[in-house]
This record gives sequence, C-alpha cells and structure tokens, in this order.
Amino acid sequence: MLKRITIVGPGLLGASLGMVVHARELTRQVSVWARREESRDACLQAPWCQVASGDLEEALEGAELAILCTPVVHLSELIGSIGKLLPENCLLTDVGSTKVAICRAAADANLNNFVGAHPIAGSEKTGIEHARSDLFDDRPCFVTPTEGSDPNLTKKVAEFWKSLGMRIIQSSPEEHDRILAHVSHLPHFLASALCNLLASKPQRWRDGSGQGLRDATRIAAGSPTLWRDIAQQNRKEIIGALDALDTETRNLRKILEENDSTALFRWLEKGKAYRDSIA
Repeated sequence: MLKRITIVGPGLLGASLGMVVHARELTRQVSVWARREESRDACLQAPWCQVASGDLEEALEGAELAILCTPVVHLSELIGSIGKLLPENCLLTDVGSTKVAICRAAADANLNNFVGAHPIAGSEKTGIEHARSDLFDDRPCFVTPTEGSDPNLTKKVAEFWKSLGMRIIQSSPEEHDRILAHVSHLPHFLASALCNLLASKPQRWRDGSGQGLRDATRIAAGSPTLWRDIAQQNRKEIIGALDALDTETRNLRKILEENDSTALFRWLEKGKAYRDSIA
C-alpha cells in the first residue's frame, strides 16, 4: 500500500481514480490538486479524498505516485514544470489520450520517473459528478514507455493500472497515437460528421430517426473542447485515418455503382464479423 497518491485534475477520470484506489485500499491517502475551489470542495466531501489543494507543490508533498489527469492540451505544459515539485522517487504517469507530444515533453524536461499511460475508460459525460469506481474494470490501458524509460518503472506503472482491474497493452507513444486515431478518434469525428450532415436537414428527418441513429451518434455528444484538443494533438494520425477511410468508402461506392450484390454482401459480412469480435 502506498502512503499517498496524488491526482492532478479530478475530472471524470481523476475522480474515478480516487474512488477506485480508495475502494481497493491501494493507498493510505488520496491527495488532489484542482484549480477550482468548487472542485476541491466536492472532492473533500467524498470519502475517497483526504487532501485537496490549489497549490500543486502542497498536493504532491509526500506522494509516491502522481497521476496527471488534466485535459490533454495542458499536459505537455504541466509535465514541463512539474519536475521541480515532485518528491524524490515519486513515480509519475498520466491518462492522456494522445502520447507522442506528452512523452516528448517529459523527455525534454528530463523526467526520468515518467511513464505515459492511457486508460481506455471514459464516457461522453464529463466531470466529478459522473465519476464511478468501476470505470476501469476489465478495460484496456496503454502503457507507453520510450526508449529511455527505465524498465522497472515501466513495470511499476503497468502493475498500478493492472491493480485497478485493467488489461495492459504496452506500445510506443507513436504506435499508440496511430492506433487511437483509427479506433477512437476517427469514430468520434465520423459520428460528429454524420450529425453535422443531418443538422442541415429538415426537422422531420430527425423525427423519423430510430435507435440506430442514436447508437451510431452517441459519442458525438462528447465535449467539443476535449475533442478539439485531441485533434490538435494527434492531427497527423487522424488525417491518415481519414485517408484510409476514404479508400474504404470509395470501395463501397464502387460496389454500389456496379450493383454488385455479392460483393456488397461480403463487404457487410466482413464488417459484421469485426463488430461481433469487439468485446
């Protein structure tokens, strides 16, 4: 059991982390850094939080593990300044949904105790009020060491996320960003694109929609600020994913133009098989 875990930024993921490390008795004390007083007050009213401060150095005091949970656009800047505030031997990780820029910032700041991570656990809902202790159960978590990472620290970070009930996937930051551009970022922007298209149509089109449209567009309800920041951080890989999708949609268009029912059935069958394989 660790003496203190510090969570920097108690939004949905940060507050859920506080809940689960408290529930699983992984630490004696959870400390939180939050910019807003209302967030600090909300944390202190919860049984999982013992310390909440607007002073980062105070929040980190005595921590053996610190987890950066601020919006991804702020992580690189935060990593660049946090080194001088970290207690000696404090392990540092994060939950950022893009990894190349963050890991590069850690290397530039000579943060040898940092190992990047990305728990694939979230919701279109945001904020402390939506946090829950089972958010990480049986979900994948990327751990993204660089060539300069200490293997022992990488192992400790992986063990921490595994102790929350997560399944570990180890990859380079570059591979992580490429994968997530296809399996996470692209689906979100496609759902938003469909909603943008349909927003220009008459109200009766929406009135005539069913559960299929709601299922296909649920993730478009996510925070525009969050997804704008993700796009800025992973723009190159998202463009590559869009290019790959263009090839696939041109293939579908060709099948439809040729009225090739056999090819269309096989195309749909392949898509169904992949969807059925998703846990």
